[in-house]
Amino acid sequence: MKKAVKNILWVLLTVTLLSCESMFHNDKLDYMWRLDSVEYADDLDLYGKAGTTESKKDIWFSFERDLVEVENKFQGFIAIGILTDNGKTLVFDFSMYDETDWPGTLLNLNRMGIDSKVSTFTVTELNGSNMVLTGSKTVLSFTRW
Repeated sequence: MKKAVKNILWVLLTVTLLSCESMFHNDKLDYMWRLDSVEYADDLDLYGKAGTTESKKDIWFSFERDLVEVENKFQGFIAIGILTDNGKTLVFDFSMYDETDWPGTLLNLNRMGIDSKVSTFTVTELNGSNMVLTGSKTVLSFTRW
């Protein structure tokens, strides 16, 4: 009887581990990242004000399979978008937000270095502890939490 219970537990553990492996298809990307800084490509921020780099510490990006969640803990803002991971590029798609909600959502996303409903970033660096994403107007630097 003890052997049968032990075998069932091993099977359940194996199935659980295999299902988790398929859920997190990019172990280097998945989980939670703190946005450390936003660097602006043309020395103007997304509002047209002069500035090259803006320090951020209260903004978090979470990646899980095909979703990206962005959260500004200081301002209480959260948005969830569709993530397309093409290996060398990441596409954040927030186009599901209603046009009436979009101005406020865009303002908050701009604070996070995201300039439009659908933004493409090139993965410049991605390892176990740091990530750098380069977009058309911004460079986002992260630390894995």
